[in-house]
Amino acid sequence: MPSKIILGAGNKPQEYEKYSIMSFPDWRALESFAKKVPLGNTELTANANFKTFVERQISSSSYGLFGKNPRTYEEAMQRDKFIYYEEYKKIKDKVEKKVQEKLQKSSIAEVMQPKFVYNDKQIGEFIYERAAMTLKPKIYTYCPSENRLVDTINERVYLYLPSLKRVVEPNEKIIRDGNFMVLQNEKRSLVISAIKKGDEYFEVVNAIKVKKKDGSVEYFELKGEETLKEARKIGIIDVTSSNKKVYLYKESKPKEYKSIKIIVSLTAGGFTAWENDFYTGVTAGIIVEVLESLGYAVELVIAVGGGRCGGCSRKLLFNGVKMRGRRFFLFTAKKFDEQLDKDGLLYTICDPSFHNIKFISLLNSFFKFFGDEIDTRESPAATWHGIESTDLINPIGAFQKALDNKNGNKNLLHFYITKVKNEQQVVEDVTNIALECENLNLEALKKFKSNDFKSI
Repeated sequence: MPSKIILGAGNKPQEYEKYSIMSFPDWRALESFAKKVPLGNTELTANANFKTFVERQISSSSYGLFGKNPRTYEEAMQRDKFIYYEEYKKIKDKVEKKVQEKLQKSSIAEVMQPKFVYNDKQIGEFIYERAAMTLKPKIYTYCPSENRLVDTINERVYLYLPSLKRVVEPNEKIIRDGNFMVLQNEKRSLVISAIKKGDEYFEVVNAIKVKKKDGSVEYFELKGEETLKEARKIGIIDVTSSNKKVYLYKESKPKEYKSIKIIVSLTAGGFTAWENDFYTGVTAGIIVEVLESLGYAVELVIAVGGGRCGGCSRKLLFNGVKMRGRRFFLFTAKKFDEQLDKDGLLYTICDPSFHNIKFISLLNSFFKFFGDEIDTRESPAATWHGIESTDLINPIGAFQKALDNKNGNKNLLHFYITKVKNEQQVVEDVTNIALECENLNLEALKKFKSNDFKSI
């Protein structure tokens, strides 16, 4: 059962008079509830027609996004992994760069100076001595005879026996003899790593990269401490660190507003454009990562659903009367105290087939549950208007705030994300939300330092 079912009257938009809100703890609970609703012939026929509708849409060349759309209805229903990481990362990198630039500019304020952070969550104070302890030479695979690096992902590296002019067989065992590798049964047979070019094999070695004073680069085969000593005399050794990247973010300060609730609407009415759901979801996914890296606890609530207006051929049932109205379905995709399940979260909020196909396929079950009229033609969303921006504020946002106040979460900031159209809007929306959170806490901290508590 859903955690909450709310029935009420709304004011905006004027076309709608009644609404319902069903709130679930997560997607599985919503899906499980819908699938337990007994369906009659009307609903089964409607669902079969929706499947046919989706198959016909999928066959259209205009359907899908980045060429990664599901090829069948069954594939869409079975999909549960995020497959748009390449596109997501490209946008995320742009957003993080802009957010860092904006935060650095606002860091002039005396209460929030910028600090380096170094761990995998991108939070924490940067300590040079501690970071330096994790530095180590970066090891490259290098071919001395061809004077080039070897791409070990795309180029195969063999275990080769120069004296026998053949590669090591799978059943042959290799042992280490001092600084060399040899065959276990033939200790005179030296084993090297090699790449193949035509019929010839060329040795490859582990090497370090040194940048000389004149700007040129030279690679040295790594043979121990002596190699490092020689390399230091010539130039700067390329190093890596187990501390991941080093980022410039805010110094961690006590926050008046520590928790952020993001409410995301995955709908623009009817069978929505793939771009709308994708970029809306990308915005939500990136803002969760950015805010958590800044030290906030973030909860993400997904709102799906919509309504039927006076002009729709099918009506909803409220108090025994068929009329226009709205039905909203909410589920929590990420709780405040949960670790970020990036793959599951991004699939749910970014993959357009999740909303367009997987959720819409459940609509007839909810219509049956409420006693609403069923549209057996093609998509159940054909006579359906999506969530509007005003709906996110009232009644959805008002409902969420009432729950938060009841649970004692009064210093909780709410943000709403809907109908994000393109990459540019993603960058703007994420940047604005991140800066808004930081600025509100900045003002609160300023008031705290000046003992001015009137407006907090």
